[in-house]
Order: sequence, then structure tokens, then C-alpha cells
Amino acid sequence: RGSSFQPNRDEESNDTDKLNERRARLCASIHSNNKWNHISEKYDSVREQVALEEAISGEFSDVGRQLRLIDWNSEILLKLLKKIVAARKIRSSNQDWDDNDLKSCSECKYLEEVREIIPLLSEQDMKKENWMDVENLTNIDIHSIELPPKAERQLKEYITTIACMYRSNSFHNFEHASHVLMNSLKLLNRVIAADQLLLRSDYTRAISSDPLTQFAIVFAALIHDVDHTGVTNSQLVKEKAHIASLYNNKSVAEQNSLDLAWGLLMEPSYKDLRTCIFSTKAEFERFRQLIVNVILATDIFDSDMKALRNSRFSKAFHMESEGSSLTPENELNLKATIVIEYIMQASDVSHTMQHWHVYKKWNERLFAEMYSAWQVGRLGFNPATGWFQGELSFFDNYIIPLAKKLEDCQVFGAAGNELLKFALENRREWEKKGKELVDAYVQKYSAVEE
Repeated sequence: RGSSFQPNRDEESNDTDKLNERRARLCASIHSNNKWNHISEKYDSVREQVALEEAISGEFSDVGRQLRLIDWNSEILLKLLKKIVAARKIRSSNQDWDDNDLKSCSECKYLEEVREIIPLLSEQDMKKENWMDVENLTNIDIHSIELPPKAERQLKEYITTIACMYRSNSFHNFEHASHVLMNSLKLLNRVIAADQLLLRSDYTRAISSDPLTQFAIVFAALIHDVDHTGVTNSQLVKEKAHIASLYNNKSVAEQNSLDLAWGLLMEPSYKDLRTCIFSTKAEFERFRQLIVNVILATDIFDSDMKALRNSRFSKAFHMESEGSSLTPENELNLKATIVIEYIMQASDVSHTMQHWHVYKKWNERLFAEMYSAWQVGRLGFNPATGWFQGELSFFDNYIIPLAKKLEDCQVFGAAGNELLKFALENRREWEKKGKELVDAYVQKYSAVEE
């Protein structure tokens, strides 16, 4: 799959069949796994049982922790979903399409769908002074908004199944997805707060005034690492893994997560949930475009994608001095698209821009994951050898420049300064303590191997 590979119809059909078979096997294994097979059907009773066992033992269990994360994620997404429904009522928009017309995810090539500019805010919208005014949305009593009971149940079921589709990696697991979701929500709220204080840029209206955009960003955070194998894309390509060939060796893990999570959402059992998320063709297309762009933006090591993003940022935020050939509508949407992708990128590595103890916790987990891969022969080098210097380079070449760009966007209020401040502090702290920490990591995880 991809622009450099154009299979014939038989090969394309064969790939589609294999993908559908793999998705079916994965879902079947989730429901047959002894650890999880009772959660979807007997959710409340299991939660009560786990809570009782934890109260008696005085310790948190892995299942209990997973259940609490599922509850928390469900609550967040339910609130955002209710905002979508409320906004739809304000606009008095009606459903204009049939859910049965949905395009099968297995027919899609995600990299070809990535767009430089996502059409979020139209010229007509820009002319409406009160177009979906953010105050109208923030003043809505979410508890007064009722969704069809089936849709609420399907949302909880979907999130539970997604949680089960994450593997038990040290870093790329459901807890990481929840951490990314939490931080994407924080950054979104900063954009909305700035809008309320009239510190807005025109292009932030496309984010703060559209609950569907907000839902899509947070939803993407939830699913962005589904079925992550615990090894890098380059390793999957080196091993000639089936999913690597399926995606033409480009953004393998990211496209795999997209495929599985999108395919699950398109299942007939989630029809009521889909109807709440998008009720028109325009909403469906905007939602899907956001999901694709945002998740593929998390592949920060693809050189082509990196060059595209850097060029786009320069075009969007330095066009005043250079001049721009973009229409006002495209200019605003380009800036909004960049900010949305940066929200996801910053959230995905948010531990590097938080308190030292948070950074240290997730840094160790990532080391453990890569060290484990090396121990079983799925990494061509011992990560301990270059871990200390690699972190410094990561701060210098990615984290700090990203934090500076977030600040340059001037839409996150004080958060832009805070992220850069923490990034710089963590780099200084790592420079002082990193070598000792790496030694401790090696001692700890070498002992685990023995």
C-alpha cells in the first residue's frame, strides 16, 4: 500500500481479506481471553467484584486499574459526544445520509488521505459572527443532554474493547493512551479558555467552536497506539512483518492502529454510536480526516512527513513577512490543522514536558520496553549504550523545538510557556542524573531477565 506500490485487484483483495481475518482473530482472542472475556458483558458486576477484592487486599490490581481507566475515558468521551449532539441541535442540522453507505476501512490507504489543510472552517462560517459561539457550548448543561441508551452502551463497549486491544507493553499500553488522552484534553481546554477570554486567533474558532473536532482529537488519542507490538517501525520493516508489507513499510504501527480501531467503529454493533458522532456526510468526512491526520502525525521519525510538517509550519506562521497565496479560508484552516496535529504530538510525548517524576516514570517504561525487545532479539542494539545521550538529543532536536512551536502558536495561554519550561528543566535534570538512572535501569531489568 502507498503511492510507490500499486497492486493489481487480486493482490488488493487478498490484502483486504488478510486484514479482515486478522481483525476478526484479534477481536475473538479478546473475548476468549480469560482476563477480559467477562468485562464487556458483565461490566458493573466485575467492577464491584474487583473493588471489593482491592479493598480487602489493600492493593490495586491490574484489572482494577484498567477498569478505572475505561470508566474515566468513557466519561470524558461521553461529555464530548453530548456536546456534539447539543451543537447539532443549535445548528438544527438533520441527518442527510445513510449509515449503510460507510466506506470500508479496508479499502483505504491512509497515507494518501493525509491532507495539508483540513477544511474545518468555511468562508460562510467565517462571516457568521455568532457561528457556533463557544459560549453557547460552554453554557450547555451536559447532564440535560440525553443520548440514546444504545449509543451510551456502545461507547462504553467500544472503549472497553479498545482497551483490550492494547498489548501488555511497558510503555505503549492502554495507560499510555489514557495519559495521552488526558493531556490532549488539557491542551484543548487551554485553546477553548483562550477563546473565552477573547485572546483568540481567528483560526482557533475551528477548534473551540466545533465539538466534533474536539471529540476527534481526544478519540484519536485513545486509539493511536492500538495493538502496538512493542517494537519500532524500522524493526517491523527489518523483520518483513506482514503488517509492514501491508502498509508498504511506511508508518506501520500508526496505520495498523488506525485500521483496527476504525474497522471496529464501523462494525454494525456500533451503529447508534456512529449516528451520534456524525449524522451528515460532511461530519463523517471531517471526523475521518481528523483521525487520519492526527494519528499519522504521531510518526515523528518518518523523514518525508517531518519535512512536510516543517514546511507547512513555516508557510502558516511566517507567511506575514513572506506573503501568502492562500485564501483567507485556507490560511485559517492551515493554521488550525497544524495546531490540532501539534496537540497530538505534544500529548504523545507529554511526559517530557511535565514534572520530573512523571518524565522519569515514563522514561523508564520506554527503556524497559526497548530493553525487553533487545533481550529477545527484536532490537539490533543494546538501548542502554546510547540511552543517556539519545535522550539529550531527543530533547534538543524534537521536544524543545516542539515546545517552542507550541509557544509560537500563541493559542495555549500559559500552557505554552509551561511546556517549554518543563522540557528545559527535565533536560537539565537528565543531564545531571541520567547516567545514574540508566545504570539503575540496566541493573533492574537485567535482574528480571535472570
